[in-house]
Amino acid sequence: MENKVEKREQWTRKREYILAAAGNVVGLGNVWRFPYLCYKNGGGAFLVPYCFFALLCGVPLYLMETAIGTGYSYIVIQLYSRVYTIILAWALLYFIYCFRDPLPWATCNNPWNTDRCVDLTSLNSTQTHRGNQSVNWTSGNLTKSSVSEFWE
Repeated sequence: MENKVEKREQWTRKREYILAAAGNVVGLGNVWRFPYLCYKNGGGAFLVPYCFFALLCGVPLYLMETAIGTGYSYIVIQLYSRVYTIILAWALLYFIYCFRDPLPWATCNNPWNTDRCVDLTSLNSTQTHRGNQSVNWTSGNLTKSSVSEFWE
C-alpha cells in the first residue's frame, strides 16, 4: 500500500497571483462598464493616463493593502489561538483538581488560602470556627469562602 502525498498547489508566477487577486476585486459589471466609461471620458485619451496611474498608484496600493491585511489576519489568528489555549489549560487544570480527595476548594488548608478564608463545610448555621475565634460569615466582615478563594 503506497502513501502518496499530494503536492500543494502553488502559483507558478507572481503575475498569476496578481491577476487572480485582481479578478476577485474586479467584477464582471466593471468589465462591461469600462469601455463605455472610456468612450464617455475621452476614448483613448482617457485610457493612457488611466493605465499610467493604475500602474503607478493602483498596483502598489493594492499590494500594500494585501500585505497589511495579511499581517492583521495573522495577528488575529494568533490572538484567538492563544486565548483558546489558555481557556483549555484552565479547564484541564480544574478537571485534574476534581480527582483529588478532599477537593481543594472544600477546605482552607491550601497554600492559596488567605486569612479571610471560611470553611463552609463545617458551618454551624451562620457561625463557623477558625482557629480559636468564632466568625460570623454573614455579618459582612470581609470573609470569603474556600470555594471562591480557589476559583479566584
